[in-house]
Amino acid sequence: MSKAAVSKEVSRYFEVIPDFAAFMDADGQALEFPLTISQLARAAQTTVHTVRNYVLENLVLCPEHSAGGFGLYDQCALNRLRFIRAARAAGLLILDIKPLLHAINEGDQQACEAAMRELQTKIDERQSYLQALDSQLSDLRQLA
Repeated sequence: MSKAAVSKEVSRYFEVIPDFAAFMDADGQALEFPLTISQLARAAQTTVHTVRNYVLENLVLCPEHSAGGFGLYDQCALNRLRFIRAARAAGLLILDIKPLLHAINEGDQQACEAAMRELQTKIDERQSYLQALDSQLSDLRQLA
């Protein structure tokens, strides 16, 4: 594979990675809380279906409801959703982050610390994997 082909392949790969910095740093003050589920999904750059799933699994909490029974979401729900999206983009599974969010729900400090240690281990594993990929890319570039 030529150097140009490798470069094009790497560029194409990074095109599918969403820009999470844009919404992680977004100012929640520009939004008017509480948010409907569709507004929450839009603010976190995801789908209503995804938000509903996270609500059903108690990963995102719905603190209040409208008179018609529709969920209304606060800044905390938006922050949690953004955290989940960033963790998923980093390669973590819902199964990886679920223990931490449930421990936070329960206010269990020891469980939070244990979940954070487990997450850190998974992050370290992903970092090692990325370093191995970087090494392989360097080897491919030298072949070209």
